[in-house]
Amino acid sequence: MGITVTKRVAGAVGRNRVKRMVREAFRNSYRWSRAGLDVVVIAKNGAPRLGAAEVARQMATALRRIQGAGEP
Repeated sequence: MGITVTKRVAGAVGRNRVKRMVREAFRNSYRWSRAGLDVVVIAKNGAPRLGAAEVARQMATALRRIQGAGEP
């Protein structure tokens, strides 16, 4: 997994907070995800204002959509 949070999104503390939340959400969601999946997360403006629960919800939704797109 790759995470990109630019300086435009937040200062150092905000960027690190976003990265921690994304890593934790991915760790919790990846258990049921398909093996061999590469994920790149690009944080947008407003990401530092999201709570951990919202990040986890969005990560789970994105991983479900990705998995559904790969199936015939």
